[in-house]
Amino acid sequence: MAPVKRSVAKARATGVQLGSDVARNMIMFGATRVFATMGLRDASVEDLLEAGQVSRRTFYRFFKSKEDVALAMYTLGTASLLEGCRRAIAKDADLLTQLEKFVDIHLQNAKSVGRLIFVLGGEASRWESPLHARRMEVHEAITQMISEHPEAENVDPLLIRTLMYAIEATVRQVLQDGDEGRRVSQDSIARARKVLLRIVTATVAATGSRVAPMPTIET
Repeated sequence: MAPVKRSVAKARATGVQLGSDVARNMIMFGATRVFATMGLRDASVEDLLEAGQVSRRTFYRFFKSKEDVALAMYTLGTASLLEGCRRAIAKDADLLTQLEKFVDIHLQNAKSVGRLIFVLGGEASRWESPLHARRMEVHEAITQMISEHPEAENVDPLLIRTLMYAIEATVRQVLQDGDEGRRVSQDSIARARKVLLRIVTATVAATGSRVAPMPTIET
């Protein structure tokens, strides 16, 4: 593999003290481009300084490392995901409709910001990463949302958690097939939606001799 080329970082040279919100946004906006282009592992703080056009001193006012920036971005993105799921629950009382919207929210994100999801989601899947704990918090929050539904109150939460893993893994495959999130096609999104809706509806609602019994808390 050819070595990654980097420009020499140019610290912001103005004498103006940037406001906290402005400075953080500049760093995170620049990091969006850096991580999308280079990934997290190959990027350096120097790359973030140049992309955000901030000084080293300004950077370290808000972040300890590039991983700290990645965590802030991942936290912001997953907060938006959770808010979308909460709105879905508030709008529709039907459990299957809620789950369908959960699937759509995940897939819409994959289409719009797939490269960042691939990079940050891949980092979050590593248990030693600072992003991993946040990933588990998000899984737990969504599991809790679904478990509070009357139709799911006796369902083993492990089943619901497994559905979340299935959604996450399917989205990951879509991104992998789409040049690691750089070129995600509408056809691949539609295909994944069909697969996930089959998994969700068969798990929650299907009946028949070949369908396994619903695991409950009691069993």
